[in-house]
Amino acid sequence: MKRFWRRVHIRALIPYLVFGVLIIAAIIILGEEIDHHLIVVEGWISNLGLFGVLVYILLFVIMTSAFFPDTIMGIIAGTLFGLKFGSIAVFAGFLVGSAFQYWLSSHLLKDRIEHMVASKPNLLSIQQAVRQQEFRLQLLLRLTPISPVMLSYILGVSGVKFLGFLIACIVHFPIFFLEVYFGYAGKHIARMAGRSELSVVMDDVLVIGGLISAIVVVFLVSRKARQAIETATSPK
Repeated sequence: MKRFWRRVHIRALIPYLVFGVLIIAAIIILGEEIDHHLIVVEGWISNLGLFGVLVYILLFVIMTSAFFPDTIMGIIAGTLFGLKFGSIAVFAGFLVGSAFQYWLSSHLLKDRIEHMVASKPNLLSIQQAVRQQEFRLQLLLRLTPISPVMLSYILGVSGVKFLGFLIACIVHFPIFFLEVYFGYAGKHIARMAGRSELSVVMDDVLVIGGLISAIVVVFLVSRKARQAIETATSPK
């Protein structure tokens, strides 16, 4: 199980590392021009208005259901729409997508997903624990870095009640908020680097400090949830 959690954490970190590298590359290549390009992109998104957010939500549902990393979608939302509307777009897409994935796994893909879970002992032990402590385990699982799409598919074939499943999805919001904040902060840092004179203002301190605080909180909550799940899934 420890090896399983190690793989989960590594996979969760990869999108953040990739985005960080892209931000650094953009700063190096564009230099002070980066702020101009960001303004152009923001103007384009602003012109799309509500339509742009709705298209994003639709893409979120389709792409994450096909196992495209939700973390990347969250970071993109923070970069394009900002913290407020990015969080709303991601969470709306997540709830609609989760309901869609629950339906797929409990109807169209049930046999295939059950076979996949049966072939992976760690996922099987989690599924068995969920059947014994249905709602509590769902809440804890949503606080860990396990792919929320994978969880939705597993829970869909586990026979959990849809209402409890949907309520438990709400608990995943802090992790999505971190993803959106990461994209928002990345754009802010790119703007800082694009200034003609390097200076740090209070807004910069608040954005970077908020990102660090969000990372610490999500890490601590995730670790506690993981420990509780390990206890619940360990052989009695």
